[in-house]
Amino acid sequence: GEVGRMGIAEGYSTVGDSQSSGPGLRLRGWTDSLRNAVNDYLGTWNEVSNRGSASGAAGTARGAVRSVGRFWGECRDEHIPTFAKGLAAGGVRQTIVLMLSVMCVFTVVHWSLSSAGALRASLVPAPSLCASQNDMYDTASRLCQVGHKYAFWYLKHKSWVQCAPNVPGYRMLAGAGPDGGGNYWYAPKLAGEVRAFYDTCIPECATDDDTFHVNRDLCMATDDVLVTYLNGDGQKCPAGTPGEKEIRGATSGLSNRQGRYWYKPDAAAKVRRLLEGCHATCAKNDPGLHDKVHCQVMNTLALKFLSGQGGACDKRLPGFKLLGAMGTTKDVQGAFMYPRSGGSEVQQFYLSCMRGWRPSQHAFGTVQHAAERVGGKTLRQAADEAQRRRDWRQWDMAMEMDQY
Repeated sequence: GEVGRMGIAEGYSTVGDSQSSGPGLRLRGWTDSLRNAVNDYLGTWNEVSNRGSASGAAGTARGAVRSVGRFWGECRDEHIPTFAKGLAAGGVRQTIVLMLSVMCVFTVVHWSLSSAGALRASLVPAPSLCASQNDMYDTASRLCQVGHKYAFWYLKHKSWVQCAPNVPGYRMLAGAGPDGGGNYWYAPKLAGEVRAFYDTCIPECATDDDTFHVNRDLCMATDDVLVTYLNGDGQKCPAGTPGEKEIRGATSGLSNRQGRYWYKPDAAAKVRRLLEGCHATCAKNDPGLHDKVHCQVMNTLALKFLSGQGGACDKRLPGFKLLGAMGTTKDVQGAFMYPRSGGSEVQQFYLSCMRGWRPSQHAFGTVQHAAERVGGKTLRQAADEAQRRRDWRQWDMAMEMDQY
């Protein structure tokens, strides 16, 4: 008890120094430092345990190391020199306490590191217990962790993925909410309901016509103006935008892009903003007419083919169907024009007139820029509506600030 501790302190105080500065009091300082280090570590451990997340294991180990480091610093600077004096004076009890203290420190460090390792190892794949092969099973809590990418981000309210909000699996996960680490958990007996929720999830691409390919986990760009611009064949899009960087980055990472351009679903908003800045122009080297609606054909290979003087152009391409005669006068002989909005399709037709040209898939599979839709609206309508939503949010925030 307290009396026993006082007796030990008084016994050590008889070695040469005064009561106020004797080894007995310094021993008490040693034990106090050790007790503070252990309590500091236990506080770190309890904090991580309360979070219930495996990601806190590394933090636990770091907390333990910091606690022991602080303890060692105090001992090195203050307690060890005095303790050495006591040992030189023949303090047997001090030797025993020193050995026990060192053993205690090593025990605390070993326990912290082994516990952190065990916490990391408690998450194992268990597709037979959980809703998908990406979900992890926690052997400690006997719960499954949501690992389905699109379901997880839908629970985080990301706009680029859509799931059914009226199914029991979603209501259960949303009602339980995330843990301290931002993860979602469910009991294995509810795996069927969670799996049914997963099956409803699909990412949204930048436009209604851009298609998501499950095997690649990517969206395919279909806008004819954008594709022609990315090919370096003309048309007008803002250069160096985040959307363009996302497309080029995702496409360059594919071993076989099949003549297409791709992007990740979570970059859909960036690609949509890029599309909003794209505009159809005349094909390369073709001038615009005075009505500002049509362009005149100036490509020599195409003119030779259209006038029946030979050449090999592909009539199957949509651009060929857009060409029309401008009429014949004494000043204009055999001139052709086309609507400016079809400049990218006409450019593909021009390319088909070149020797060695082979039809690429995007030449047949793109969508005219003016026909692109987002949620059933044109790109411009969708952009205007998004801007109105942003304006309303800013207005609401300003009103709340004004109320305060």
